[in-house]
Amino acid sequence: MKSKKANSQSNIILNFFSSVKLAITLFILLAITSIIGTVLPQGETLQFYLENFGPTWFKIIKSLQLYDTYHSWWYLSLLGLFSINLIVCTIRRLPYTIRLYNKDSLQLSKDDLLRRPLKKQWKVKNDDNTAVPKIISIFSSIRGKLRTKHDVDGGELRLIEKGRWNYWGVYMIHVSILVIFAGAVFGSFTGFKGRIMLLEGETTNQAMKMAPNGNIKKIPLPFSIKCNKFRVEFYPNGAPKLFQSDLTIIKNGKEVKKKSIVVNDPLTYEGITFYQSSYQSLPSVKVKIISPDGKQRLLQISAFDKAIWPETGMVIGLIKYIPNVHGSPAARIYIGDPSGNGDALWLLKNHWKEYRIGDKVFRLDMVEGGEKYMTGLQVKKDPGVWIVWLGCTLLILGFGVVFWVGHERYWLWIGRNNNGLQVILAGQTNKNRVSFEKHFRKIEQEIQDSLGET
Repeated sequence: MKSKKANSQSNIILNFFSSVKLAITLFILLAITSIIGTVLPQGETLQFYLENFGPTWFKIIKSLQLYDTYHSWWYLSLLGLFSINLIVCTIRRLPYTIRLYNKDSLQLSKDDLLRRPLKKQWKVKNDDNTAVPKIISIFSSIRGKLRTKHDVDGGELRLIEKGRWNYWGVYMIHVSILVIFAGAVFGSFTGFKGRIMLLEGETTNQAMKMAPNGNIKKIPLPFSIKCNKFRVEFYPNGAPKLFQSDLTIIKNGKEVKKKSIVVNDPLTYEGITFYQSSYQSLPSVKVKIISPDGKQRLLQISAFDKAIWPETGMVIGLIKYIPNVHGSPAARIYIGDPSGNGDALWLLKNHWKEYRIGDKVFRLDMVEGGEKYMTGLQVKKDPGVWIVWLGCTLLILGFGVVFWVGHERYWLWIGRNNNGLQVILAGQTNKNRVSFEKHFRKIEQEIQDSLGET
């Protein structure tokens, strides 16, 4: 009793995991969630989703981890369940396929041939012994593997067979899907995605990734990348026409690779790819400073940076830049000392302004103002991409086999009795029956012509 009960439970589990309904349901769920993961921005901070989707949707996005759909526990669970479904279906179907593949198509009788979907029988009373070689020659012209079996119902049975491996096409599809899943998961957990912002002349050996909580995660690179030059062109309406970065890969202090990249033409080195994704303009000004004792210094100040006049201990930073204020560029700058004490003031180009530090009076003037650009690079490493490509190749081949390769069999039986010569031509296929029948009728007509029958 226990054994029967255990077997019953085992069959229930196997039937569930091999269910076609389960496969269709999982496929639909994966398709829907993949659409969500494509439409909904991924990898943004939680604050981004709160501001753009509101409190209600934010709770759903956060609880279901929709901000990182393809790494969420439920998405990986769906992939795992779908993979189990494919594996169980494959294992349960395999014995039947092996039997079908190993079935000997020569183990047929004359009556079996006459029950085939396509067949034609001839009875020739007056045979001059020249018809048989002609018939065999016509039959042998069919492409495929030719096999012969003697003494079949008093005659000789020939078989031409091709596309027998058609039965394995569905397994190629199953395996290819599992390979694609494996490559995607492997690449997802062993690779990375990040961003780099570089000014002309700058070099870095790390990328940045924004975590959902807003923290910046640094991703070290096994080499350094330098932006030699960045160019941007605009249409008359101000829209960007082209932005291009001239990049150099530096490893162990040596330049190992150079390339100018644009959108859709990235640079790849050691499995890490750099895509031209964006740019950012940064204000930059030159400030001339005259100290109380007449010393002069010209300092270049950019946003997110600061300049120092070592002799005086003066620290200067750029707060804001306006290209045109009553016909002249203006900049709001910060002036202080290394300890953090300081103040802010506005400078207009070619308009001197005084600034007092203690009992010392400094004179400042903005002699030049403008913008320079930072290149925005998307950095991606996906070690699983070649596994995915392998899976996609297998998938295409599998579909090709399933839909276009048929198991075609042509039988020719020739025998003699007291009434003369008897010939049976039969055929069967499991794919593209229209084309197969057309070819079969052609062979039939050629044999009929060789027999001199109409």
